[in-house]
This record gives sequence, structure tokens and C-alpha cells, in this order.
Amino acid sequence: MVHKLVQSDHPFVFLRGRTFYFRYALPLHIRKLCPRLPAELKRSLRTDSFSDAIAMVNAKLPFIKILKVCTDEKKIGEIYGLLSDFSHQLADWVKSKFDVLKSTDHSRDVRTTKDSDIGTAAPKLSVIWQDFVRWKQWNPRRTDQNQRTFDTLLFFLGDVSVKSISKGDLKRALTSIAALPLRNKSPYRGVSLKRIVQMDIPEEDLLSSKSVKEHLKLAQSIFNSYLVRELDALERSPTDGLRWEVEDSRYASLTNAQVRNVLLRAQSKPKWFWWFLMIAVYSGARRSEIASLRSCDFSLCDDTGRSYFVIRSGKTKAARRMIPVHNKLVSAGLLSWIGRGDGLIFPIAAQNLNRVTDNFGSLLDQQENDLGERIVFHSTRHTFITKARSKGASTPLVQQVVGHEKSGAGITDRYTHSFQMRDILSVVDDVSYD
Repeated sequence: MVHKLVQSDHPFVFLRGRTFYFRYALPLHIRKLCPRLPAELKRSLRTDSFSDAIAMVNAKLPFIKILKVCTDEKKIGEIYGLLSDFSHQLADWVKSKFDVLKSTDHSRDVRTTKDSDIGTAAPKLSVIWQDFVRWKQWNPRRTDQNQRTFDTLLFFLGDVSVKSISKGDLKRALTSIAALPLRNKSPYRGVSLKRIVQMDIPEEDLLSSKSVKEHLKLAQSIFNSYLVRELDALERSPTDGLRWEVEDSRYASLTNAQVRNVLLRAQSKPKWFWWFLMIAVYSGARRSEIASLRSCDFSLCDDTGRSYFVIRSGKTKAARRMIPVHNKLVSAGLLSWIGRGDGLIFPIAAQNLNRVTDNFGSLLDQQENDLGERIVFHSTRHTFITKARSKGASTPLVQQVVGHEKSGAGITDRYTHSFQMRDILSVVDDVSYD
């Protein structure tokens, strides 16, 4: 399969598949002086890490600046050779890693030395990030999420020495991030940060304060947890005393009429999405949980004769659970539609959860309810829980069905195990939008 080069947030770094490339178009006057040289220089950086790619390419920026004004053919050839050779970047990377290890071994000396004396010798932010990722050992999905968050921080902070980053630098970066839009929606999807920061972003498209705070939390983990506490490489973290207030913007619970309306409109969408939405409103399951369902996750309970499906993984231990299949889903033909086998029921959603978000958003007449609460796909979960509790279902039973940790009964919670299928049937069956 042929992958196209996709521009990143760096003017000379492009992504093809999962590998970053360096690409530089020679200035017009260079092409005229040296027609034997290719019009464009392209090299694989042999990494899927954006921050590593930036670190390698930034080392070439001085040569690019010289080429812009150079008119000596011999010098141009020499500079071109240096620009196209990335073998020295590996040696620089190893040296940077050694600097980090040295700072750990001599942490006592680091603490007693003024920041101004060693600031220029400290590792750069991109180098520290690679060590930090290995230290954290996140799962692949969490790694990808945090990499995107870090790439945004790196864009506004710059790939500078970690000792040169101040509290003011971080505050200005967070302020800039708060002015960014949601980048998974049109027209910002696939657009580089360099272009986005020059755009006029409507207020309704801006990142939530919660998303901005996620950037602060990652910075706190890098500087405070890792550099200060783990490596003892910094005396103080620049995140100390830095806060970002999160606005209380709850997700809405849909009315019965709204649920019926979105289900009716969803019939004009792809069939898989209609079933996806049906499962959501009649089970309260999370978007990612439904996307991970396979045909083999559906079974029949011997005790009750009712069908159920299993959520096999999630954010917490409580997320792993069995959910009765609502009678509305059975009568609509869900069990026949999913068929047999062990394949994913919703492969499109599993590959890109934003397909679910986009389809749901197109069904709405309004983005907020009268209380200012946001209407999003996650509102289906709020709706199910609200409806179940309004019918008098006990809190522990509702918590088990929707995958929340059981709480509120003190030490008794420790001795309370999973309820049987017959106990939780009423939680699901009592939910109705008629």
C-alpha cells in the first residue's frame, strides 16, 4: 500500500504511514546554480516519534539558513551533503541520553549548582520526553494520546533545554493552547498547528478547559514527577503553583423525545451506526466499549434465558461486566444482525471513533440543552443512567450495569461481588423512551 506524505506541525517534517521524513525543496537560485542537484531533498528519519524527528531536523536548520543566501557552487555541494546526511544525529542522540544519565548520577551536584550555570548543557525537552515515555510504560493507546498532547506543548514551548523552561513559559503555552480548536473536526482536521494559530477560531470550536488542563497535567508529570522526584535533576518544577481552572460543563441527559428523534434520524445513516446508537441508548455502554464488541461477546444466560453481552476491558476493573440485551434490541433483530464468529461487530468505529461522534453530531438540532449542558454522544450514557435511577433502580445495581466502581456503602463495598444476571435485568428493562 502506498502512503502519501502528510505534513506535520514542522515545515520540514512529514509523515508517511507511521514513519517521519525530512523533506526540503531547494531554493530556486540553488536549482539554477546547481541543476545537477535534485530539486527536492527527502530522507527517511526512521522513527515514528514526532519529537525525535523534530530533534533531528532542527539540527539541520543552520544549513538550510546558509543555503538560502549561498551563491558558491562548491559550498552549495558541501552544504547539500551535510544536509542530506543524518548519521551524526544518532551520535547526538546517544550523547543526550548520556547527559540525562550523568545528571542522575550526579544529582547532588546538580542541586547545588545554579540553573544559570548549567541551563545550556541540560537535555532538550524532546530528549527528556523519550526517556519519560519509557519510564511511564503506557499502553499503546495512552501513548498515542499523550504523544499528541506533548507535541502541542513542544510546539509552543520549543525544543529547548528543560532547565530554561519557566513557569511563565508554561502559562503562556497553556494560554495559547486554550485558543486552539478541536482538531478532530472539520475544518481543522489534518491542518498543521502552524496554520491553525493564524486562523480565527470561533468560540464554539475552542478546546474545553478540561482538555487544556490535560496539557498541564502532562507537564506536571514530566517536570515534577520525573525530573524533580525521579531523576532529582531539577530543584523545583516550573509547574509549581501553576493552575488551570476547569469550567463545569456537564454532558446533557436527553429527553425521551430527543432519543426517539435521534434514533429516527439515524435510520438515514449507515446501518452499523444505527445499531451502534441503539446499543448505546439501551445499555449505557461507553463509545469505546461498544466499538470493541465482537459477535462472540454475546451469550445466553442459562438461569434467566436472556441474552447478554460482555464488556471485556475498560478503564477500571468495574468496566469488565455483563450487560443484559434490552428487549427493544432483541425485537429489532440485533442478535440476527451481529451474526456469529469472533470478528468485530463495528470495525469502522473501532478504527476511528470519531466516525461515531461525527454521525451523532449531524443528528442534532442543538449542541446544548436549556441548562447549558453539552449534547454529545456520551450523553446517551448520561441518559441511560438518569433514566434507570428515575425508575427506582438501586445505585449498586446501576453501577454494575454501567461499569462504575461500587461506592457509598463503606467497608461493605469490599465484600460486595458482582450481582447475578437476574438481579440486574430490571435496571435495563425499566429503561424506556416511549
